Amino acid sequence: MPLSDEDILERDFQALRAVLRQEDRLNPAHSDPIYYYVYRPRRMLLVRRRLAAWMGVLRNDGLKPVRVSLADIKDELIQASGRWDEWLTYEAEVEPGEVNRDIRDVLTQNNAFVSRVAERIAPGDEHTVVLLTEAELLHPYFRTRAIESALAGKVPHPTVIFYPGLRVGQYGLHFLGFYPEDGNYRSTLIGGLE
Repeated sequence: MPLSDEDILERDFQALRAVLRQEDRLNPAHSDPIYYYVYRPRRMLLVRRRLAAWMGVLRNDGLKPVRVSLADIKDELIQASGRWDEWLTYEAEVEPGEVNRDIRDVLTQNNAFVSRVAERIAPGDEHTVVLLTEAELLHPYFRTRAIESALAGKVPHPTVIFYPGLRVGQYGLHFLGFYPEDGNYRSTLIGGLE
């Protein structure tokens, strides 16, 4: 009998939990301690519902999980730009994609988005585990690999990116299941095989 979506998520979370409890958390590429918890896009709501319980399990393991919403960071930067009302006003009058291009510019200018993510993941101690959630709301502005690349050398704690997509082999991912396969991920991928 095939596993249910809930069973698959729980099995994959247990695999993630085992990795996070290891003394030596270095991934096979010996780079920053970044992990991807990969799940099919249709399971996004199930992951959100389970996140609080999973954080409780990690606390019981002696870890200190800290949730950082990528969507909240994106929204903070958009609001701080002071341009949101302007975009809403002219959105109906411009070509599709122009507002998205403007928003992408706000997020990438002076590396604002990645800098804010780096600030949020920095605090903590040797028991801290950062959970980066809501990666799906970065579409169409960012793909997570761009964030991972920009954070190179700035990841002081194990950091888990909750990644809605499809996994292909050891290093390939399809963000949201519709972007082309990107085989350049070098962090540890957990889950996403079914």
